[in-house]
Amino acid sequence: MTQRLAGKVALVTGSGNGIGREIALRLASEGAAVVVNDLGADVGGEGKSSAAADGTVAEILAAGGRAVANYDSIAEAQGCVNAVQTAVDAFGSCDIVIANAGALIAGTMAGIQTDDASWHKLLNLYLGQKFWLSRAAVPGMLERGWGRVIFATSEIARGTQTNPPGAAVMAGGIGLAHDLANTYRDTGVTFNCYAPGAATRTFDLYKDQMDDALRAQGVPEDDFGSFYLPPADRIAPMVTWLCTDAADGVTGEVFALKGTEVTRWTHQGDGPSIVKEGDERGLWTLDELDALVPARLL
Repeated sequence: MTQRLAGKVALVTGSGNGIGREIALRLASEGAAVVVNDLGADVGGEGKSSAAADGTVAEILAAGGRAVANYDSIAEAQGCVNAVQTAVDAFGSCDIVIANAGALIAGTMAGIQTDDASWHKLLNLYLGQKFWLSRAAVPGMLERGWGRVIFATSEIARGTQTNPPGAAVMAGGIGLAHDLANTYRDTGVTFNCYAPGAATRTFDLYKDQMDDALRAQGVPEDDFGSFYLPPADRIAPMVTWLCTDAADGVTGEVFALKGTEVTRWTHQGDGPSIVKEGDERGLWTLDELDALVPARLL
């Protein structure tokens, strides 16, 4: 590898498995010292174990890299503070934050009937994590004049997956990144998002059902693989590139990553407008809006 990140310190949440693990390994291969954060929960976010984080750390060390484990829950404010502090204590700084950790919270599958406990769990894990990590890490990055903050998001954010709670928290992360990018533009600290499409533990939960559906459609079993999501390691190169000096001018962006395909999502801006003629303080009549909204705004 090119050692583009030599001297940098990265914190990758949820890096005991899947996409996070692949990102941690790739960052380390480019010379970054890595804090491997993983609570060790199952795919539903339950339980706790040091095995996942320790496994990734062992791989990095075996390859000649530098890494330490952190087992804090980043669905809690103090856990995020602890994770950032682990980087500072172990390696002297926290230059890169990849907010990758997630879980499949079953209660949120009820849509707008999601119970309060599941909603708050989702909110803390997917949006709280990003806010708390930024609050803990960004001031130090600004002092040093260099930093990278990258949030995982999802197609769910675009409101296409019949998952309104997920859409709210995923879109919230994008909004947070956009605001931070605008606030701290030209400081050397950048903020971006990635929406991964890859085979992870969550995909494995539904693989048998997917196979049954393909079989019912008459798809030959030898062709099943072409319908599966690509491997998780395909996500790591672009995320790693965003951490390098080559990406200094890239901030406030969202990139969808699937296999070797990288797609930049476009920003929503102002569209057409209408202005009431005459007295600016006058109120639109409904009859006027009947005519103008369909003709001029939609």
